[in-house]
Amino acid sequence: MSTPDPRREALLALSNPIEGKDEEFRTWYWGTHIPEILALPGFVAAHRYRVPDAVTLGAPHRYATLYEVDGSADEARTLLFTSNLTTSDALDVATAVVLPVAAAD
Repeated sequence: MSTPDPRREALLALSNPIEGKDEEFRTWYWGTHIPEILALPGFVAAHRYRVPDAVTLGAPHRYATLYEVDGSADEARTLLFTSNLTTSDALDVATAVVLPVAAAD
């Protein structure tokens, strides 16, 4: 197991597309949204995940992205929400969650 870099924290973004707009969501999220976020100061990497279609119980979000940030994840979250990023009507904003997370002791 590797030791986390103490200068890095992370943001965990959980999201869903609007019903019937999965392809539009993925095109925007991975082709526009993630590159815009990685261009922000302090964002250094993005790891994308999708819940497999076979999982039907206990998965309220279909997609997760873990963003690595230099410094404070809480400050990075604020920057994310104040940076005027491109939006998409394919994102279900009612279920979207962005959580700052830090390495466990």
